Amino acid sequence: MKLSDKDLQFFISKIKLQPENMGKYRDQVNNLKEKLDKKIAEDDRHGLKVEKYLLAGSWKKHTILKPTGDHPIDIDLVLFVTGDEDIHNDIGKLFDFIVEYLKEIYPQKDISKDVDAAGNTKSVTIYFSGSGLSVDIVPVVPLSTPKDYVWQPSRHGNGKKYITSISKQLSFSLNRRQENSAYTSIVRAIKWWRNYKELKPSDNEPGLSSFTIELIVAYLDINKGIQTNIEEGIIRFFEFVSSTEFPEITFQDSIRSVPSQYDSAIYVADNTNKENNVAKRMTKPRWNEIIEEAEEAFDTLNFAQARNNEGDTIQEWKSVFGPTFNIK
Repeated sequence: MKLSDKDLQFFISKIKLQPENMGKYRDQVNNLKEKLDKKIAEDDRHGLKVEKYLLAGSWKKHTILKPTGDHPIDIDLVLFVTGDEDIHNDIGKLFDFIVEYLKEIYPQKDISKDVDAAGNTKSVTIYFSGSGLSVDIVPVVPLSTPKDYVWQPSRHGNGKKYITSISKQLSFSLNRRQENSAYTSIVRAIKWWRNYKELKPSDNEPGLSSFTIELIVAYLDINKGIQTNIEEGIIRFFEFVSSTEFPEITFQDSIRSVPSQYDSAIYVADNTNKENNVAKRMTKPRWNEIIEEAEEAFDTLNFAQARNNEGDTIQEWKSVFGPTFNIK
């Protein structure tokens, strides 16, 4: 039997961050924002300084999941660093500045314990032990042109960086949510499946990032028609990912072009810059594993639709999304 949007919204409501739990995280985020506002307003230093900040990531895009043991809550906070147009060429210096800046904001914190900036990663992470929240502080360097674009350090270090637009990424996500009321539900469900099947990327292994999932769902809406039925949107994702010929995914309003050669198994372009492959770490063996899991999910959910009773249908969905799946 087919499941209605009402059925699936019950499941979605259980896997997303619960409203009653958002307060403690929001309070800590707001406290950090207040400290940043005060610091930015009072900072009269010359040279490097933080000009502004933006909340980003799944918290801002309304696709955040509830925390679990293996997947705690994390929030991206982007700091726009000005005062040296060439600082993007010295990523180490940029991160040193951010760490010192955080020490000034949080003098009571043990920065060596609470801040992780090892390996020149994309972000500096502040941990709040009381709630389990981690805030990824992402430094970016604004460009004079193109407008609204920045240099952003690569997550995996080595001094690499790329050009993107945080504000355009957020606007893109907002447009997707406005055009399709089911967009965030579909993305959340896929992210939960990804976590359950252990397909999330780590420092040591590639996988399906949340951004990649968001962009694939968006690509399907833009190119195949907006799918407001949650069940059909989920099944369409699995069918698309498990297809034998996965296309290069790009978006019309982004700058530049896809490189003529690349090493990754697939190419999913950042919606603001076609040069940026958000799946650049994807290996062929890992992608084959993802294809296999997606194909299994597609076949299972189609079979679930053919089942004659609710109990059998739910059991099929549980095999895809885990034992916690239910519709009431």
